[in-house]
Amino acid sequence: MIKINTFAWVALFATHIVSTATLPCLVQGEDNNETAVDCSHLHLTSLPPLDFYYVTSLDFSFNSLSFLHGSSFSRLTQLRHLDLSHNVLQTLDKQSFQGLRELRSLDLSSNSMSALTSLTFVHVPNLEVLKLDQNNFKTLGRDVFQDLTHLRHLDLGNNDLQVLHNDTFAHLPHLTWLGIGSNRLERLEAGAMTGLNNLINLDLSHNQLSLIATVFPPRVFASLGKLQVLHLEHNDDSQNGEYPDNVFNDLVSLTSLTIDTFSEVHFGQDFAALRNIHTLDLSENCKISHLANDSLEGFKNSSLTFLHFEGCGMNGVELCAFCELPSLKRLWIIDQHWMTPNMALESLYGLQFQNMTEISLSNVGDFLQFLHVIDSHSARFLRNICVSRVSMVHSGLQRLAGNALTVRNSPFLNCIEHADFSQNRFIGDVSAFVKLVTSKGRLRTLSLQDQQTFSIGDAQCLVSQDFGCKENLVIGFHHVTTIVVKTPPNLTYLNISSVFPHFNPLPVNITFPSATKLEELDLSYLGMANCYATWYGLQNLKTFNLNGNYCFNISETMFDFLDSLKQLGLSNLGIGPDFFLSRGWRLFQNLDRLEALDLSRNNLQFADPEMLRAQTRLTKLDFSVNRFQTVPVNVDNHGDLKVLDLSHNFLTTLTSSEQSALDSLAGRHTFRLKLFGNPLECACYNLDMVQWLWHTSVSLDGEGREANYTCTTGSGEITSTERVMAQWMSHWRRCVGSQIFGIALSGFLLQILSIVVVFVTARSWTQLCYAWKAVRRHRLPRRHHFRRDAYVVYSDAERDVILACVTLREVLEEKYSVRLLLRDREDLPGSVKAESIVQHIDHSWKVVLLVTRDFSQDEWACGFTVQQAQSSITDTMPDRVIVVFLEEPRVLPAMPSLRLLLRMVPESNILHVHRDTPPQHPVWKTLADLITREQS
Repeated sequence: MIKINTFAWVALFATHIVSTATLPCLVQGEDNNETAVDCSHLHLTSLPPLDFYYVTSLDFSFNSLSFLHGSSFSRLTQLRHLDLSHNVLQTLDKQSFQGLRELRSLDLSSNSMSALTSLTFVHVPNLEVLKLDQNNFKTLGRDVFQDLTHLRHLDLGNNDLQVLHNDTFAHLPHLTWLGIGSNRLERLEAGAMTGLNNLINLDLSHNQLSLIATVFPPRVFASLGKLQVLHLEHNDDSQNGEYPDNVFNDLVSLTSLTIDTFSEVHFGQDFAALRNIHTLDLSENCKISHLANDSLEGFKNSSLTFLHFEGCGMNGVELCAFCELPSLKRLWIIDQHWMTPNMALESLYGLQFQNMTEISLSNVGDFLQFLHVIDSHSARFLRNICVSRVSMVHSGLQRLAGNALTVRNSPFLNCIEHADFSQNRFIGDVSAFVKLVTSKGRLRTLSLQDQQTFSIGDAQCLVSQDFGCKENLVIGFHHVTTIVVKTPPNLTYLNISSVFPHFNPLPVNITFPSATKLEELDLSYLGMANCYATWYGLQNLKTFNLNGNYCFNISETMFDFLDSLKQLGLSNLGIGPDFFLSRGWRLFQNLDRLEALDLSRNNLQFADPEMLRAQTRLTKLDFSVNRFQTVPVNVDNHGDLKVLDLSHNFLTTLTSSEQSALDSLAGRHTFRLKLFGNPLECACYNLDMVQWLWHTSVSLDGEGREANYTCTTGSGEITSTERVMAQWMSHWRRCVGSQIFGIALSGFLLQILSIVVVFVTARSWTQLCYAWKAVRRHRLPRRHHFRRDAYVVYSDAERDVILACVTLREVLEEKYSVRLLLRDREDLPGSVKAESIVQHIDHSWKVVLLVTRDFSQDEWACGFTVQQAQSSITDTMPDRVIVVFLEEPRVLPAMPSLRLLLRMVPESNILHVHRDTPPQHPVWKTLADLITREQS
C-alpha cells in the first residue's frame, strides 16, 4: 500500500513538470495550498492542455483566445479564481466551465461576447464575483443568472444594454454590488430590481436614463431597502425638469447619492425618506444656476453631512438655501465661475453658529475679469461658523478686510485649524492674515503661496523688535536686529512661497517663540536678499524650503538651532562657485537628522567632499544644474542614500573608486543616479566607465540598458554610450592598438639610446667618473638635514599669535609630531630681527605663511620675510613655501610681494582654512602632510 501511494505522488509530480514545461507560465506558491499560475500576455490563440490539478488561481488575460473547449478546465477541480479578461471571446459553450464547482471569481471583461444563455454558468454555482464589463451585451435574459445564487459582485459596465427587464436579477439574493454604468440604458421596467434585497452599491451612471416617470417607474427601487450607495450621474442632460415622484422614497438606508441636476433644482418630499443620507454629490453634470431656499427641503430632517457642488455655473444662492441642514459638516462650492466670492460667503447664512469640518469655496469667480474684495459684511457669514478647514484657492481675491475673519472670540477664530488662500492676487493691506497667524487659536496650517502680487502695508504685530509690537512695519529690516514671529501654538504648516516680490536683507536673528509644533515652513521665491539670519524657536521643524531666493551669501550659523530638520531646500539661490568649499561643513554641522538636501540650480563648482559627513541619514541629494566637474560628495559616508542627482553638470567621467562606491550603495538597496546633461567622454582613458554604465546595478536615468548618454570620443566626435557598447571591440582595438604602437616605438628608441650611451661611455669613461663625483657633492636636501620641520610666519596681532602658538602647536606638534619653529618661543630678547628671520628660514625644512589682514599690514611679515622666503625657493627645493589663507583672498588688500611669491608656489601648497576650524578637521592633516613631505 505504501508503494502504491508513493508511485502515485511521483506520477503526479511528473505530470506537473511536463505540463508546466509546455507553457512559459509563471507558477507561484507551490509550497502551500494556494498555487497561482500566470499565463497572461503570451499571445495564445487557444487553450493548451491544462493538467495543473493543484492550481487555485489561473490567469489567461491579455491573450487572443476566441473560444473555449467544452472540457478546457474540467480537470482543475481546485480552481477558485479564473481570469479570461482582455481576449476576443465571442461565445461561451454550456460546458465551458465544467468541473469548476469551487470557482469563486470569474473575470470575462474586455472580450467580444454579445449573448449569454441560461446554461452558461450552470457548472459554477458557488461563484461570488463575476465581471462581464466591456463586452457587447445588448440584452440579458431573465434566466441568465439563475444558477448564481451565491453571487455577491456583478459588473455589467461598458456594454450596450438598453433596457433592464423585469426579474433580470431575481435569482441573485446575495448580490451586494451591481455595476451597470456606461451602457445605453433608456428605461427600467418596474420589476428590474426585483430580488436585490441585499444590494448595497448600485451604479447606473453614464447611461441615457432621463429623470422622468416613464423611465423610472414608481417604486422601481422598492426591493432596495438596504442600498447605501447610488450613482445616477451623467444620465439626464436636460436643463429643466423635476425629479420623478415615488421613486426614491424606498431607499431608506441610502447614505450616498450622486445624481444629475437641473437649472432650478428641487429635492422635494420624495427625498424625505432618505434620513440616513450622509453624502449628496452634485458635482457630476451639475447644471444648477440658482439655488432657492426650498431647493434642499427634502433633506431637512436627514443626516446629510457632505454637500458637493462643482462646475454648476451658479450665479445666485438664496440666503436660506442651507438653513435646514443642521447635520452638515462639509460644504464644497467649487468651480462656480459666475459666482463672486462675496456671493459664495453670503450663501453661508443658513449655517451660522454651526460646527463644521470643512468649507471649500475654491475657483469661485475666476472667469470674471476683475478682482474681488472681501469686506467685513460678507466675511461675517464665515466668521460666525465654527469650522476647522477653509479653502478659497484661485478665486481672484485682491483684499481681505483687516477684521474680516479675526474678530476676537468669534467662532471662526476659535475653531479654524487649516486655512488655504493660495493662488489669489492679494495686494496692499493683509493684516487679516497677520492677525490670523498671530492669534492664539487652533491654527495648524496656513497657505498663502503663489500670489501674483503681494506686499505688506500695515503688518501689525507680525514682526517686532526686541519682542515688542511695532506697528506700520513694512518688509524692510535695515535697523532691526531681532524679528519675533508670533504664531498660534498648534501651527504645523506655514507656506508663504511666492508671496512677497521683494524682501530686504534679513536681520541677525529671527525668533518663533510659540512655534513648537511647526513642522513645515515654505519661504521659497520670496525675493529675500542675503540670508544672514539665525533662526530660533523651530526646534521641531522638519521641512524648510528657501528655494528661489537671493541668498547667495548664507550665514554659517543659519541652521544651528534647526537640529530636527529632515528636508532642506536651497535650490536656485545664486550661491557662488566655491561657497561650500570652506563653509559647507560648518553650515550643516548641526543637521545630523537631515534626509533630503536640494542644492540644485546654483552656480556651484567646488565643494569639500566631506562637508556632509555628519549627515549619515541622507537618502536624497540633488546637485543638478550646477558646474561640478567631479562628484561633490563622498558617498561612502552615506549608506542610506537612495537618490543622487548630478544631472546637467560638467562631469566628464566617473573614477573607478566612485564607481565602486556607487555599486556598494546599489548592493544595499535601490539606488538611483541621474547623469543626463553632462558632457561625458567616451575616450580611451575612460572606456571602463562606459562599460560600467552598461552593466552596473545602479538605477540610472533610463534604467539599465536604456540609460543612453551622449558622449564625446577622443577625436571630438559626438556619439552615445549605447553606440560605443554596440561597437565595443572596434573602440577597444583602436585604443589598445595605439598603446601597443607607443610601446613598440619606445622600445625601439630605447635600443637606439642604449647604443648611443654605450658608445659615449666607452669613449669618455674618465670624464663621466669625474662628473659623477661632482654631482654627489650636491645631493638633494632632505628633511632630517634641518633642525626644524617648519618656520611659521605670522603677524604680531594677538589672534594670529594665538593661532600660531596655541592651535598650530597643539595640532601639528602634539598630534602629528611636526617640529615647529615659532619666533615667540625661539627668539631671545635683544636679537636682531632681520638676522633671526634669515637664520630661521635656513634652519627650517619648510616655511609656512599665515596670511591674514593683519599679516598684510605687518612690515616684517609681509615685506622682509616674504622676500627671504621667495629667495629660499630653489631648483632643489621648489616646494619649500606653504601659504595658508585664513581669510578670503578677495577681501584682503593688495600685497605685491606676496603676489610675486604666489607665482612661484605650486597650487597644492596653497590652503584655504577658516580661522575657527576645529582641531579634528582633516585640513590640519593635509597641512602636516605638506610640511613633512620629502622632495621628489
